[in-house]
Amino acid sequence: MLSRRALGMLLAVLAGAVDAAGKDFDFDSLQAHARQLVAAPYRPPAAADAALVSLDPARLRAVPLKPRFAPWSMASRFVPLPQAPRADCAPTQFNSIQASGVARFDYRPELFDWPVAGLPAPGPAASGFCGFSVLYPFGADGVRQDFARFGGDALQLVGTGQAFGAGALAVAVIDNDGRAQPVPFREFWLLRPAAGARQLRLYALAESPALVGAFQIDLVPGAASRALVRAALFPREGAGKLVLAPLAGNFVQGEHRSARALPLQAEVHSVDGLSINTATGGWIWRPLGNPPGSGSSSFLVNTPRGFGLLQRDRDAEHYDADAPQPRQPDVWLVPGADWGPGQLRLFESPADSADVRNVQVGFVPDQQPAPGAGLVLDYAVQWSTDDALPHAGGWVVATRSGAGDSDGARRYVVDFVGPALQGLPAGETPVAVIDIGRGGGLQRQRVVSNPHTGGWRLLFEFKRETDAALQLRTYLHRADQPLTETWDYVDPSR
Repeated sequence: MLSRRALGMLLAVLAGAVDAAGKDFDFDSLQAHARQLVAAPYRPPAAADAALVSLDPARLRAVPLKPRFAPWSMASRFVPLPQAPRADCAPTQFNSIQASGVARFDYRPELFDWPVAGLPAPGPAASGFCGFSVLYPFGADGVRQDFARFGGDALQLVGTGQAFGAGALAVAVIDNDGRAQPVPFREFWLLRPAAGARQLRLYALAESPALVGAFQIDLVPGAASRALVRAALFPREGAGKLVLAPLAGNFVQGEHRSARALPLQAEVHSVDGLSINTATGGWIWRPLGNPPGSGSSSFLVNTPRGFGLLQRDRDAEHYDADAPQPRQPDVWLVPGADWGPGQLRLFESPADSADVRNVQVGFVPDQQPAPGAGLVLDYAVQWSTDDALPHAGGWVVATRSGAGDSDGARRYVVDFVGPALQGLPAGETPVAVIDIGRGGGLQRQRVVSNPHTGGWRLLFEFKRETDAALQLRTYLHRADQPLTETWDYVDPSR
């Protein structure tokens, strides 16, 4: 896993490897373009073809680009494939940076094989692509597979044997209702890599009425695929608060909420919790929820060492047989430098299907950039399903809740595992520290070994004295030394 120092060194190496090929178009020139745009009145993109509204988005996702129209030769290890337009996706433009210069790749209906998806040719006139995907040969057989997807405002990567899940957004802006509104990508420039290259550089421009953002992104495929990002953000007047480096995923239902949005289905989510490695080295775990209305939670951690949306439950028996969730990766972000004081903000909204991206988390700096002034930041994002991500010596693997024995009481069961919990002296039980927020009182607690997980189970019950939501926190310790991360949860209002 990259540290901040290692991230800076790697960015420098990659920059030196590709700057010569892309000397006519680089991050500096893209920033200059972004400054020109932010100084001028906002011009919305051309409206998409109205015919898109009547077409099934699922069918449109299945419309393939005809192979002979791929922007680069199929001899390249990386093959970018612009995607067919959709009504639910902001139109984007696509450019290829080659030795001869920048070549614009414009949308035309005949680029796509519409009948393959059961749609009539020649397809809608549209006004741009719906992002693009990138193929890459993960295995020794040289067969290319989906490696990266850029769609509208999100980037998704996968490694070997993984399924697409959580993504990284360009940037978001908090609106007047307290919701985080992603800023969509408008245009992409891909630097054609050398024949044997194992990373791909691209540039992207994001724009909304609130701001203009310039991005340089290096994609590095592997078992744990990475995106190394350099971003320059230029807010417009009245932009509101920026949410830096947001991550996004889906959570419909899990084991810790009794109310189910989809009663006939098992667990449904691409991620099930937020993990935070604080600036002081502490660890926080927040199980995700599917609230009845939109809301947010703040974590006053200043610049964290890292944070991510994780999929800790990978037991296939907990999902429907054809669900991709056990193979969807964790997404973890490491800031490249100190972003200063601020807070991580978690945004959650209702969702009734796995297609709805209803969870976002990002960093909200206390010192917001002035209108027109550029804010430059570096960070790395990793997608992985293995144990490559950092974590505390003990961590949460399951949360369950229900009604307590007495009227108005609530009961929680939290399972902890990890090496820090396995070396305790014989007969010794870790001690739980439990904090019940104002409006509730702890009634009983018990810590027992759990032979099914090899860890320890905490059971506690508290009496509610309010109808409002309650903040709950707990961790296990021994001799006043924490053994686990802190489980942080909000018991919903009645």
